[in-house]
Formats: sequence, structure tokens, C-alpha cells
Amino acid sequence: MTSAPAPWLDLTSLRWSVAVASAGGFRKAAYALGVEQSALSRRVRALEDEIGVSLFHRNPGGATLTVAGVSFIKGVENALGLLSETVSEAREAGQGRLGRLKIGLTPSFLSDALFGLLLRFRGAHPDVQIEMIAGEADDHISAVADRRIDLAVLPGGMTISGLDVSELWREPLHVVLPASHPLAAQAHVDFAQVTDLPFLVSEGDVGAAALILPQEGAPAVKIVRAGLPILLAQVQLGLGLAIVAAGALQTAGLSEGLTHRPLHAGEGLTVGFAAAWYHRNDNPALRRFVSSARMLT
Repeated sequence: MTSAPAPWLDLTSLRWSVAVASAGGFRKAAYALGVEQSALSRRVRALEDEIGVSLFHRNPGGATLTVAGVSFIKGVENALGLLSETVSEAREAGQGRLGRLKIGLTPSFLSDALFGLLLRFRGAHPDVQIEMIAGEADDHISAVADRRIDLAVLPGGMTISGLDVSELWREPLHVVLPASHPLAAQAHVDFAQVTDLPFLVSEGDVGAAALILPQEGAPAVKIVRAGLPILLAQVQLGLGLAIVAAGALQTAGLSEGLTHRPLHAGEGLTVGFAAAWYHRNDNPALRRFVSSARMLT
């Protein structure tokens, strides 16, 4: 059996019928609403005609709900309450206080600097759900362009077309080397001091941003298409010394036999990390996160 189509109900008539029920009569309800009693009566009568039942027993002393009216008004009050909550949630979401923020990053980016940004944002917007998605930089860039994620955290200096990019923070660069290496006894390692082994840089973790043009007699820099664990394994095998951002070392868990020192080239070297997002992504939570992050840079 095909059900009858739902009647067309306007919000004003619904609200006015609730007012009559609450006031116990049309005259008191009209006074509370600031409308003519005749206009209120016509509205409610039209509503009753639309739904096909009488909502009120009308008498000289006021108006009382019919059995159908009790059920109807209870449902209307629930519906109006839900509608009010929906409107409030929509406003909150439109202002970036509700919603979801999807961030793509590589595991080695889980540094104190990033956690600081996320904690600041979450403190201001506790109802925004933050989802962190691990993966490779190139995959995250594609996902941002397709709006499958909102923002990608990438090594600074990457050339990205079609996306907005803003540097979020900078970190010192460290060199990871065997604990038995002669330079491990120093407080820091100068770039030009190391000539016996090449420097290894993880493309996904630091990438070309850390590519320092070697001075004459200094070692070459080799970009490795592997993540940080593979990079550190190569250092342990004696295949080179690794250039790593300080934040990555917080979660790397260096194996026994490896150590790290700040890397200098006359002065301490740093690498930037940036956010990339699609300018047509209208997620308010994204806009608020970018604004919050820029305040700290």
C-alpha cells in the first residue's frame, strides 16, 4: 500500500499551535506572540485542515488539546527542538567549531612542533574531530587535490602546483652516525668535516629541502627513496650518514650503535615543514586550523 504524501506544514503555524497549547487559549497566545487573535485562529484552523484533525477544543474560557492534539503538539515540540539543535550545529560547523579535519603526514612528522599545533587547535575547537592519515607525500598531495583529505604536512621547499602552501614550523637538522664514529665525540658536526661517507636523506621525511650543496671536498648528498627506518638501517650498515630533522628523532627510536648530533654549515642548519591545501576546499575547520598555525610561525 502506498502511503499518503506528507502534508505541507509551515513553521509559523506549528510554532503558533504550540503557543496556543502552552497558553491554554488563543487570546493569551496572540498576546504573547504579538499578533492579532483572528490571524492566529486562521493559521491554526488552516493547519488543522491540512493535517485533517482538530487540535483544540475551543470554548469561551480558552482552548484545550484534543487527544490528537496532545500527540501532535508533543511531536511538534520534539521536532522544533531538533530543528533548533540542527541550526545551532550548522552554525557551529560553519564557524569551524564542529566538523572533521583530515591531515595527511608521514610518521616521522609526529614531532613536538606538530603536536603543539594540534593541541592549540584542539583546545580552541574541542568538538572538531582530527583524523591523521599516514602515507607518502606524493599520495597526500593527490588526496588534497581530490579533497579526500583536507591538508598535507610536507617537507618545506617542495614544488606543488595547484595547492596553497604555507610553512608551519622549522626544525634543526641532525646527522645520524655510528656511535663509534670519531665525530660522535663532538657537540655538533660540521658539514665539511665528513668526507668518508655520503649523506643520506629520506625523500619522504626531509627530501630536497635538506639538500645542501656540498662545498669542495665535502661529501655528496644522496636522496634515498625510503622511509626513516630504512634510512637508519643503511647508516647502521655503514652506507652513509643520515640527515634527519630533529623532530623525527623524537619518535625514531635509534637502535643501539647509532647516535645523532646537530648538523652545522658555519651555523646550525634547519629544515621547514609546510602545510598544503586546496584553495577551493570550503571546510571551515581547515581554514581555522591554517589561521591558527600561521599565528605561531
